[in-house]
Amino acid sequence: MARSFPPDIVVLDSDSLIHVRAGRGSKNPRVFCAKTYRLAPDTFHGGLVTPDLVNEQALVDALRRMKAESGGTWERVSVLIPDSWFRMNLLEVPSLPDKPAEALEVLRWSLKRTLPIPPEELRIAKEVLGPTANGVKVIVISAREKTLAAIERVFGAAGLEVVLIEAVGLNIWNAITAREAPTTSDRLFLFVRDRDFTTAVFRGNQPLFLRSRNLNAERTLGQEVRLSASYLRDSLGSEVFENCYVAGDIVDADMIEIVRKEFNAPVTRVMAREYADDLPGTAAGIDAVITACAGVFAA
Repeated sequence: MARSFPPDIVVLDSDSLIHVRAGRGSKNPRVFCAKTYRLAPDTFHGGLVTPDLVNEQALVDALRRMKAESGGTWERVSVLIPDSWFRMNLLEVPSLPDKPAEALEVLRWSLKRTLPIPPEELRIAKEVLGPTANGVKVIVISAREKTLAAIERVFGAAGLEVVLIEAVGLNIWNAITAREAPTTSDRLFLFVRDRDFTTAVFRGNQPLFLRSRNLNAERTLGQEVRLSASYLRDSLGSEVFENCYVAGDIVDADMIEIVRKEFNAPVTRVMAREYADDLPGTAAGIDAVITACAGVFAA
């Protein structure tokens, strides 16, 4: 059953925000508008794990302009932010208490050795994936509480209640899995941006590997893909993939071919027109964003 959220979504990045308004369609969500607004260069800066919101007024101004131009009667919004603003961890813990506060302490303790900041500074979301031979497997998605609270506060100052903050890439995967037939095979997901990329491996619906990392000038994107392929073969023994899904507006034919050769599997390029209908002209060049917005409403 599809999730029920407001029709308005803001996809926030360090230098821009994109407002997407969608509604129910016969097969896919219908996109009524998609417009980009630039942010001042100093709006977000630095920060470990998640960048700091250092120029709140710049974001308030952009949000107020966005709201006025889109018919300023709406009050609730979903917010998507880059995968690299989160830490994504697959943890195995001996047990997980039923009480949320106690469960949170267990997860924070497990995260301590993997984080550059105290886990008490993070807002943590979790999903129990199931029992293992040694305990319980849990997916943990975390980001700095300071930044998330600042985003919520600034949206509130612009008259908008934030009902969720989630990662762009994970919602792209939501859109993909909502359309694909169930499977127990391994599938690869790559989401590539100009400054970071996300790699995930799923066996059926269970994530085996999930990581987002920043790109730098030391290695090309192709080199990063080859290193990821080598790591997955060595650490997970993942040799055969049913399909490789590649999302990102900078993806080209060379990138598709590298993925096909490295993973020796069919490659599907994720295109917004497969997941959303009635795309306006302003949606050109933001396929990943539109697909992520469709994923917000997916099961």
